[in-house]
Amino acid sequence: MGLLQAAYRTYEAYSDRAGSLRDEEKEALTPISHIVINAQIEITLSKEGVFQSARAVPKGENKTIVPATIESANRVGDNCRAHPLCDQLRYLAPFGGDKFVAYLSQLEEWAESDFSHPTVRAVFTYIKGGTILRDLANADLIVLDECGVPGDGKVEGTEYAKCLVRWRVIPDHPSACWQNPSLFDCFARLYASKYQEEPKDLCMISGQTDMVCEMHPKGVVALSYGAKLISANDSSGFTYRGRFTEARQASSIGYTASQKAHSALRWLSVNHGVIWGGRTFLCWNPEGKPVPSLNVLWTSEEEEKSDFVSYQNQLKKTLGGYENQLKPEDDVVVAALDAATTGRLSVTYYQELKSSDFFAHIERWYTTCCWDCDFYGIQSPPVRRIVTFAYGTERGDRMDVEDKLLREHAQRVLSCMIDCRPIPKDLVRALVTRAGNPLVYNHRNRESLLTITCALIRKYRNDDACKADREHHWKENEEEWKLALDTTNNDRSYLFGRWLAVMEQVERNTYDKKEGREPNAIRMQSVFVRRPLYASRIITEQLKPYFEKLHPNTRIRYRRIIEEIVDMLDSKDLELEKSLEDTYLLGYYHQRSALFRKKDKALETEED
Repeated sequence: MGLLQAAYRTYEAYSDRAGSLRDEEKEALTPISHIVINAQIEITLSKEGVFQSARAVPKGENKTIVPATIESANRVGDNCRAHPLCDQLRYLAPFGGDKFVAYLSQLEEWAESDFSHPTVRAVFTYIKGGTILRDLANADLIVLDECGVPGDGKVEGTEYAKCLVRWRVIPDHPSACWQNPSLFDCFARLYASKYQEEPKDLCMISGQTDMVCEMHPKGVVALSYGAKLISANDSSGFTYRGRFTEARQASSIGYTASQKAHSALRWLSVNHGVIWGGRTFLCWNPEGKPVPSLNVLWTSEEEEKSDFVSYQNQLKKTLGGYENQLKPEDDVVVAALDAATTGRLSVTYYQELKSSDFFAHIERWYTTCCWDCDFYGIQSPPVRRIVTFAYGTERGDRMDVEDKLLREHAQRVLSCMIDCRPIPKDLVRALVTRAGNPLVYNHRNRESLLTITCALIRKYRNDDACKADREHHWKENEEEWKLALDTTNNDRSYLFGRWLAVMEQVERNTYDKKEGREPNAIRMQSVFVRRPLYASRIITEQLKPYFEKLHPNTRIRYRRIIEEIVDMLDSKDLELEKSLEDTYLLGYYHQRSALFRKKDKALETEED
């Protein structure tokens, strides 16, 4: 099954809601032979076609479902391919010339056909009367020049001539043309009757015989409205020549299947898509069963700080709520769509999984890629924050990242999550490099960077240790790098990281509450990473006056921890002075957190 087949199945599953907007949706699923377009003017008519009122459509209400032919849905520039009912003002009034002629003749054909509708007849009567410009001017929506044509003004930011007009006909129910299922059905049947005599072929999506569609819908992704997934209209270039003599040899897709698949993809992208850096990411079940959003697949709902056990239990509970609604063999589709040019939409990522595999992979990611944040408990960093802190720039209090970097690297991280791929080494290296220069960032961003980096290091190291692959399911007893301080870990970098944390806290414990300067250990951290033994000697010398300021019990405690760490470091090891590996950050964070937790108890002891 491919993307279009999955989208086609999705439309079939949701076909009962085509044309109707649900409360939680931003946009309705469009019926066959219809598109969604923004309207700027709304005109209300009586069923006899007499003007009643007109108003400007606010931007929050302007999405309108309108009937469209294959040609009108794909029109560009100033061609005369008119929409059958709702269209721009230049198509509805004589000043539009050929555009008006095309619109009026098409509307008349519909109004007099066997598939006519009261709304269509009312609009046709009104348009034929030729009073639309005068009525809109009297309603103070447009201004006419001395020739009686629209001037240079705008309605809701759109030039008069290009304002799309939609219709209400009273007392019909529903009065709005964009909410009328019977009107949708009338046009769909009218348009289907027109291509009954067209040549047919086997549709590669539905498996049924249908008219082959050679011009497919655009607007799947709102950010790149003109971009198409399927296009083969250049018979003189190399779009398909060299392999085939005509486009349909490459792919034959029926009109109905094309309409349904593209409509479903647009509906999914608008209502369920996650946009990272201009690229749209989708995650859904083709049968319409709920699956978690890619934006925040899961976040802990615990109000209090959670330990790893409660974190796991909450994760299983949340994912289980979705999992119980799907059978193990049900499909979950994950896709990414992006427009490389204004006219071409590419599928940059596509993966189909059985729901059992999907939830197993998600659970594995959130179990292995998490960290014990001091104030919030166990947390897993969202995809966007991982990329932002790895490749972004601090602007004020925020971290921002370029769209180009965000979309490419977000897709890489997503692939690690969905496909159980190893974390890219360059991503971990970028985070580690930044975390090793904490003075570049403010305190809040520094802490966020550190926790994200530690989460990624832990996952990278554990995955590498157990040689994880797609079929491997992580187990807690296979974990080499823990979430809490491991005093038995004799890894050189881990031990130096612990030492750095102790040296930092020795100096910080002598500060008063208002003192904001950074300790010597933090100021020398970048040197410490490159030459740990050299830097530790300098910092130790600088700490002598600070040790004297500490309470005796506290001073003894810190010296004892340092002695334990130094004893675990082999003084004869020739590699002691080599630059540290990324695991020093794990040791640093673990030791710092342990010191924080003991601080209050130590203060109580000092007071006694």
